[in-house]
Amino acid sequence: MADQLSKATAPTVGEKVYHLRLAKGEISQYVLLPGDQNTSEVVAKFWDDAKEIAYNREYKTVTGKYEGMDIAMTSTGIGCQPAEICVNELAKVDVHTAIKVGSAESIREDVQIGDIIIPIACMRKGGAVTHYVQPEFPAFAAPQVTKALMQACNELGYTYTLGVVCSISSYYIGQGRPIDGDENSYWPPEAETVISRLQNSKVVAIDMETAGTLVMGYLHGLRMGAVLGVTANRVTNEWLDDGGQEKACRAASRALKILKEQDESR
Repeated sequence: MADQLSKATAPTVGEKVYHLRLAKGEISQYVLLPGDQNTSEVVAKFWDDAKEIAYNREYKTVTGKYEGMDIAMTSTGIGCQPAEICVNELAKVDVHTAIKVGSAESIREDVQIGDIIIPIACMRKGGAVTHYVQPEFPAFAAPQVTKALMQACNELGYTYTLGVVCSISSYYIGQGRPIDGDENSYWPPEAETVISRLQNSKVVAIDMETAGTLVMGYLHGLRMGAVLGVTANRVTNEWLDDGGQEKACRAASRALKILKEQDESR
């Protein structure tokens, strides 16, 4: 019994981290971080030998090869809270480079559904990292990862927008979305101006995980960046995944290959 116990401050399952159920050496050190577990179906379209190696709660890990390079994907779930756990445990299994891939809601009319956004930094509105750092602490992408994502998009022929994204821990009221779909439901006065205030600050889009993921990556010394596909536009009130998610995954995979080649050439 004694040899099965682990520390309450650092729980494990045998040699594996508790939530992700991964051990050191099981995955590549270059990892995609989608929120949605079903992103495994997206990467399987252009990765070779894609296979699931762990799945516990919202955390699904898939390994494969991208243009001959070993690569992995671990889903974080929705929001900063599960993403905090994911990044912590990936660092414990020696991952050193990761790119958040996901969706965003544009708050600019010219950034449309299906477009790509590369966040250079994020505005933080809540989430688990409020327990780690002060509100003034910035959430920013590693410059070398942002540069690799830009190069990847150029090579793939994707247009992209660089800018600041606001990560909001609330999905409904916090993002100016009535809980019953119309303003006759619960609708505090401050919710009505969420989008306009962000637009006034030149924010490009909103999401839920990116800021927390970037902060956690920085605190662990990971190279962390993000690329997001636009699936909604809050100006035109349209919602659709018009290929943005797949573009984000392809761009992130290409960027990780660029970074690995740079690492090997040093």
